[in-house]
Amino acid sequence: MSAPYDSRSATQDGMVLVTTLLLLIVITLLALAMFRGAGLDNRIAGNVLDKQRALQAADSAQEYAEQWLYDDVTTSPLVSCAAEPAATAIPVICNEPLVYQTQPADVPWAAGGAFDYTTDIATSTTGGQNTLYGYPMAYIGYLGADATVPGAQDYVVDAWSYGGSQATIAVVESTYQIRYAVASASGP
Repeated sequence: MSAPYDSRSATQDGMVLVTTLLLLIVITLLALAMFRGAGLDNRIAGNVLDKQRALQAADSAQEYAEQWLYDDVTTSPLVSCAAEPAATAIPVICNEPLVYQTQPADVPWAAGGAFDYTTDIATSTTGGQNTLYGYPMAYIGYLGADATVPGAQDYVVDAWSYGGSQATIAVVESTYQIRYAVASASGP
């Protein structure tokens, strides 16, 4: 004798297939999201590295300008950089701070009196490893005699640099003070 036909087992076979396909789709979407996240992590790490390169180059240009100022302040006359059309080949001390020449939002600044810091730096407009998009720049502005410290002259040093691309730029600024044993009433 034959067993009677059970209709419940025939309908359940299709449900297992649908459930399995849905689980497979969910797992595939999760795997794609993980791969996309790994690519995003690499881009974030590259951007952070580029930002750090730009910041270190700007810091280096700023330190160079401060050292140059310390060494050459007595032999360098003040220059009106507002009339200068473009950057200079060597550092100069400008009569005015950078904000009088350009808008701060227009980075990088093409200000007269700014100078390239080119020591041991490779540049490339197409990018590449261990290169910057452009040379770091620095600007030294004379702020005047310090009213609180006798014999002191204040300067502002602005420096900026690209990273590996034109989209990455870092800007640093410091106020630098030089004190003299004899007060100078007319500036450096």
